[in-house]
Amino acid sequence: MTEKNRRFLIYAALALGIVLHLSYCAIAVTAPDRLLRPDSGGYLEPAAALAQGAGYPTTTRPPGYPLLAAAVYVCGGDNAVLAFIGTLSAIGACAVTGLAAGEYGGKKCGIIAALLALFNLTVIANAPLLLSDSWFFLFAALQLWLFVLFYRRNDCRMVWGCAAIAAWGTLIRPINQLFILPLVVLIFIHPVLPLRKKFIAAGISCLIFAALVLPWMYRNYHCGATFAIDTNTGAMRHQNGAMLMAEVNGTDFESEKSRLLAEEQQLSFPDVRSHENWRIREFKSMVISHPFIYFKQHFNWQILLPDAPSFLENLGVTTANRGTMGVLKRDGVLTACRHYFGSNWWIYPAILLPLLLVVLLLYGASLLRLIIDIKNYRRNWREIVVFLAFCEYYFFLPGAITAPRYQLPALPFLCTLAACMISHYVEKTAAEN
Repeated sequence: MTEKNRRFLIYAALALGIVLHLSYCAIAVTAPDRLLRPDSGGYLEPAAALAQGAGYPTTTRPPGYPLLAAAVYVCGGDNAVLAFIGTLSAIGACAVTGLAAGEYGGKKCGIIAALLALFNLTVIANAPLLLSDSWFFLFAALQLWLFVLFYRRNDCRMVWGCAAIAAWGTLIRPINQLFILPLVVLIFIHPVLPLRKKFIAAGISCLIFAALVLPWMYRNYHCGATFAIDTNTGAMRHQNGAMLMAEVNGTDFESEKSRLLAEEQQLSFPDVRSHENWRIREFKSMVISHPFIYFKQHFNWQILLPDAPSFLENLGVTTANRGTMGVLKRDGVLTACRHYFGSNWWIYPAILLPLLLVVLLLYGASLLRLIIDIKNYRRNWREIVVFLAFCEYYFFLPGAITAPRYQLPALPFLCTLAACMISHYVEKTAAEN
């Protein structure tokens, strides 16, 4: 194949991916209510208040996504426009993933990584949803890109930018609030930076992160809540706690969740702070009582499942809220598919097979790359640590709640690893021929 034809195929594939995203969003927004999820109101209601000049009325959710939504509303847009912006954010994240991978493993690696992200079923399905995940996906890709620039160019300004992006990402999704810890570790294992510069880079990174995150935490405390990014952390009691107790009691997620919520609703609290402190205290007591089961639940491969349900729900093909997560945890993937899709459960995976094959390629190639890294750990141990920071961090923290959208921030580096493996194989095959 000539270089001209190869370039044409690359541009055609990128164009096809973008058209797929935009077309999918255009169909989904014909019924914007399909893009709402139970968490959507927690973001859109404060956004509406901001747009009306009423200030930020809640401590339940961080301000990152509501600020974006409020800007859309102020400019005269509606939720359909916000869905398109979510799609553009996802496309942008795929492009930034390509930039990061290109810096990490070369131009060919960057193109492959961008395509793996662009045709990822979970990325496509979640892009138009009226949730914060696709917006956070963009920030996760940006923080990876800046980190790779720091590692490749030994420029401390890049890691300071990474810390700033990580902090802004925390104000979108609080799962990022501990990311500064692995980032500091990554600074100190830099292969060539002098120790004095490592201390300076790490110290300034921590200061930048704290300067952007702590004021919002203080704002919440001043409003009568806890000193935290949001007051949704306590929901872990009836989410992760329900998963924990379901395994302990041999029951199911939905019944344990209902029981825990019923217990909570029977109590009254004088303010938000006491309510949140009670929920967190109760959840901690569950974890302390069953620490090994709780820790084990954090290593769950089901977080990697592609988000076919959201893809179909956004199109109105299927509906949500069927208790599928409980079935998945109790009886496994095949039973969950039959439960969700019905008697003809195999038809939908067959229709989505091209996108599912992209996911399979992504996981297979990245796994092979990690196996090679582990076999050659003396030479490749830094890449393993980067994987733990940029992928396993996001897989581990959600615990037993394995919603597919939680994999989004891990995809930029996962696509990078897979692209490195694929590009190496392509180059090896070309050399042999």
